Amino acid sequence: MSERTRAGGLLAGVLLLATGAAADDFDFEVGVTYNRTQLDAEQTLTTNVGTIFNSNEVDTDAWSLFGSWYFAGLSDDNGPRARAAFVDRASVLNVGYARTDVSFSSSIVSTDPLVPPFEGNFDSDGDAYALDVRYVWRDSGWFANGGVAQTDTTIGGFVASSVDSTVWRVGVGKYLFDATTLALDVSQADDDGGDATNIAVQFSHLGDMGENWQYAVDLGYARTDADFDLEFDTWSAALSLYPNRDFEFGVGIAETDANFSNFDSTSYEGFASWFVTPSVVLAARYRIDDVGYLGNVVIPSAETSRDADQDSISFGITVRF
Repeated sequence: MSERTRAGGLLAGVLLLATGAAADDFDFEVGVTYNRTQLDAEQTLTTNVGTIFNSNEVDTDAWSLFGSWYFAGLSDDNGPRARAAFVDRASVLNVGYARTDVSFSSSIVSTDPLVPPFEGNFDSDGDAYALDVRYVWRDSGWFANGGVAQTDTTIGGFVASSVDSTVWRVGVGKYLFDATTLALDVSQADDDGGDATNIAVQFSHLGDMGENWQYAVDLGYARTDADFDLEFDTWSAALSLYPNRDFEFGVGIAETDANFSNFDSTSYEGFASWFVTPSVVLAARYRIDDVGYLGNVVIPSAETSRDADQDSISFGITVRF
C-alpha cells in the first residue's frame, strides 16, 4: 500500500470521527501534510587555465502524518482556533511519522585540465519517527517539554549507504502573562557523520488589534555547535494575523549565519490556515530560501560566483475530535 493511500484512508476515518466531536472541546488531533521543495544552484570558477561550471538540482517530496493527545483536554472557547493549545495552556503528547524522497542531479562542465567533467544522478529516501510531550502547569504558567526523533536515510549512487540520526530535546518555559510565553530548549543530535548541540530561545505573544482582529508575534534565536568547529546562529521572526477566530494568515523570516564563508542563508515565507469547521482545518505554506551554497568544486585561488534558489510549498489538513 502506498503512502498516499494510507494517508487518504487515515483522513477518511478521522473525518468521520470529527462529525461526532463536541463543538469546542477536544482530546485528540490527527493530520497529514505534503511538502515539495526544489533547489537550483549554480557555481562558476575561473582559474588561470580554464573555467569550471557546476550545477545542482534537488527535488524533495515529503509526506508527514501526526497525532496528538491532549491528555488534560483542549478548549478553543477563547482566541483564534489556530492558537487554541497556546491560549488554553494545554498539555499534549505528539507522535509523528515522515517519509522523504530526494532526487539529486549534478553536472560539472570544465575547461580546466585538472578538473574533469562530471554528470550524475542520485536518489535518497528516509523515514523519520518522532515522540514529543509538553506538560503545562496551568495555574503557575510553567511548562516543560521533551522529545526524541529517529531518522533513517538511505542514499543511492555509485555506492549505496545509509545514515541514522537520533535527536533528543528537553526544554522549560513560562507564561509571563495570559498569552505571552518565553521558552528555552536544548537538543542534541547524534548521527553517523557527527554530533551537534542546539540551544534555542523562543518568545511568543498573542494580542488584540482593534475590536475584532488579533495578532501573534513569534521571535526565536538558536545557536548550533557541531563537530569540526562548525557554528550556526539563526534568528527568526513571524507575524500572524487573525481577522476572526477561524482564519489565520501571516509572514515569517529567518536568517542563519555560519562561521565559514558562503553558507549564510535567508528564508521568507507566507502561510495561511482556515477552520472550515471547529474541528477541521486546512493549511498552506510557501517559502523562498536564499541559501548559502558551497558548490562541488573548491579552488581557493579561483574567482568564484555562486547562485542558489530554493522554494517549497506545503499543504495540510488537521482534524480535532
